Amino acid sequence: MPKGSGAEFIDRTILHLNAAAAGRANNKALLARLLTAANSGAYTRLDFGARGGASPSFLTSVMVRAVAHAVSYLRERNGISVGELKTIDSWVRVLLRNSGKRAGSTDHKASIAAANLAWGAATGDTRLFRRGMSSLDRVMGKIRNTPRFDSRVRVNTEALPVVLMAAHVLRLNGIDYFSKKFGKHSLHDVVAYHAAWVSQTGTKKVKTEAIADNVARSIMKSDGWGTHQAWIPLYLAHFPKGHAASEVRTLHAQVKRAQNIPYYGRNMGVHSACYFGLR
Repeated sequence: MPKGSGAEFIDRTILHLNAAAAGRANNKALLARLLTAANSGAYTRLDFGARGGASPSFLTSVMVRAVAHAVSYLRERNGISVGELKTIDSWVRVLLRNSGKRAGSTDHKASIAAANLAWGAATGDTRLFRRGMSSLDRVMGKIRNTPRFDSRVRVNTEALPVVLMAAHVLRLNGIDYFSKKFGKHSLHDVVAYHAAWVSQTGTKKVKTEAIADNVARSIMKSDGWGTHQAWIPLYLAHFPKGHAASEVRTLHAQVKRAQNIPYYGRNMGVHSACYFGLR
């Protein structure tokens, strides 16, 4: 989180949205932050050679989702002009192109789909929205035989929150993607399977191959970049008594015993405890 980094930009943009949810937003400051980034072409040059951190193109896709939520909020409050939106849109289109570079992992591909969906919804670009859904369909092809994205629980942990954010955007736009079948399974099945899988794994440290820093970590966390279960509030907000609610509530209790802080999955692009309400 160095000063001026993309990660800091995401966090500070999300803080504005948290304040908005609490009725304390400074809409002019939020807009000024977005316009400053857009007018300067911020975060549009990727460095894959630097040490540490997430893939810069993956981080770019998360940034697009955070900006999409901010722009959607400002549009609802009549806090952004047509010209200002055009300026930010031109910048975000560069971010979207960059987000696809070196995108080999499942969570990265899902993140690109979610970014296209979110920006398409925020700006009313139906073509971009449809492109995002088609990309998400390809990711969901992995669950046709088994309701998981990967045979490793930590890799599944990294992918699921991003897929659920994409499904959330679709649901807000009248599409029940949670129930859509891919082969034998739906996203509800993936959630139930994953919740039980993580519960069984407990606080055991597990590895991933999705990032270069392949250090074993606990996934029984409510906060983090990829190794977290901060998707829990999202699912329960939509389906408090749904298909996988029992398994998810059991996992929620375990997570809170392990790390009793608010849910915040940074790869989701929002502060999930604030946005979806479960602490």
